[in-house]
Amino acid sequence: MTVAATITTRIVVLFLIGAAGQVGGSLLLGRTDAFRNIGWSIICLSVYMISFWALATVMREGGPLSLIMPALATIVPIVTILVAVFVMGEAASWQRLGLLLFACLVIGYAGTV
Repeated sequence: MTVAATITTRIVVLFLIGAAGQVGGSLLLGRTDAFRNIGWSIICLSVYMISFWALATVMREGGPLSLIMPALATIVPIVTILVAVFVMGEAASWQRLGLLLFACLVIGYAGTV
C-alpha cells in the first residue's frame, strides 16, 4: 500500500484543521500576555487543543507520520510568517522573507526524500 492510498479526505481535512490551529494558536500567543490574561490564554490553549486533537486523530486513522510532520514543518511556519507580515504588519525585508520561506520549503522537501 502506498502513502497516497492511505490518505483520505477526512485525513486531509483533519490535517488542515491541525495546521490552522497551530497557526492560530501561535498568532494568539501575544494576546495571552505570557498567559497572564486568562481569557485569551483559555482561547489560545483551546485552539491548540483542537489542533492537537485533529493531528492525533490523523495519526489514529493511519495518516503517514513521515508525510504529516514534514508537511506541518513547512506549512505552519510559512503561513505564520505570511500572516505576521501581511496581516499583522510586522516588518520584514524581502531578503528575510525569501530566506525564511526557502528554509521552510527545504525542510519540507527534506522530509520527503
